[in-house]
Amino acid sequence: MDFILQSLVIGLTENAPLVLAAIGFALLYKLTGLINVAYSETITLGAYFGMWLNTTYGLDFYTVLIPAGLLAGVVSLVTYLVLFRPAKRRNVGGLEMIIISFGLSIFLRHALQFVFGYPERFFDVPPPDTIMLFGVGVTSFRLLALASVAVISLLLWLFIQRTSYGLQMRALASDEALAKVSGIRPLAVTMLVWAIAGVAGGMAGAFYGVGTSVSPLLGWRQFLLILMVALVGRNWGLGGVIAVGICTSVALVAMALQFDQALYAQLVLIVIFIVILKVRGSRLAETAKV
Repeated sequence: MDFILQSLVIGLTENAPLVLAAIGFALLYKLTGLINVAYSETITLGAYFGMWLNTTYGLDFYTVLIPAGLLAGVVSLVTYLVLFRPAKRRNVGGLEMIIISFGLSIFLRHALQFVFGYPERFFDVPPPDTIMLFGVGVTSFRLLALASVAVISLLLWLFIQRTSYGLQMRALASDEALAKVSGIRPLAVTMLVWAIAGVAGGMAGAFYGVGTSVSPLLGWRQFLLILMVALVGRNWGLGGVIAVGICTSVALVAMALQFDQALYAQLVLIVIFIVILKVRGSRLAETAKV
């Protein structure tokens, strides 16, 4: 029972940013079908924006969290308008779009290194308070991350399921041609999704950064797990992504505690995700034949 409680508490609080980042990536993927590699840099940008606001203006972490997410959302929107939208209008293929996103990822990473340098940077924050939760010590930042993910996930779910813009997003993701005929403006809806995804990724990056350190590879180190969570959970909608993200967070900690190797835990989960995607693909192929 102690092992289960430790896995739950540590997993949910320590890996909460994973769920938040996966939500943002899943929204983009569902709408565009694009595996946007540059989303990893959106996460990194959120960490750098938060650190810069914190260290330059002396603002505490709670104050810089939302501005960091908003700035990352602006960058995400600009990259869509400047790069991805023109490419789509020229009927660039899916593989070429992934290559473009990979090139953008490299460009942004080196731009960050040019501005901030390669060495790791740190938030200037006082040591967080430690709160005992079911016998496990948890920092206030981790609890804030968990609470933020819970609130943002609920708000996004309500936004997508209960508002007219959410209905337009779902319609556009299902059938763009039919959505246009129905009077939906694809550009406005797509811009909104890119902005929301950027804000979610940027806030996740700020949480990652304050919990450890800020470096140009911060988002890239998390990207593979984020991608897998989004791909596995997307068939069940936003709720599925959240559920898979939570299970992944707890499983990572459980295996790390059991085997004392966090890297092995990540590798095992990635293999499991690949098997799930392979089996799902085979079933879809068989269904199509029938």
